[in-house]
Amino acid sequence: MERRADDEVAREILIQTRERLQSGWCQGADARDESGSAVDPWSDRARSWSLLGALVAVTDPLAPLGNARLGALRRALAALAEFVVEPSLADWNDADARTKEDVIDVLDQALLYLGRPA
Repeated sequence: MERRADDEVAREILIQTRERLQSGWCQGADARDESGSAVDPWSDRARSWSLLGALVAVTDPLAPLGNARLGALRRALAALAEFVVEPSLADWNDADARTKEDVIDVLDQALLYLGRPA
């Protein structure tokens, strides 16, 4: 029962992360404001996020899912790890050839892995 609840919250974490990245994706910082300056991922000024920054923003304690159980976050990260072979999400996101579409595709794959299409 606990695993099913964690999976549901994990899916929601990935869905909200995907939505953030659809609205704006960046490299070289966790998040950027409208002018391209680096800001905290949870900042109201953030307009684009890296994969890691979007995950942080979604799971920030003040965000709607911030109080998600640790198990759910662990499940979301495990699903991503099935498709991101780089040990660092930041390094993977910032690779020179990486595109927004690559990042969205990995989130879609992770969502399918958890049992729900994006």
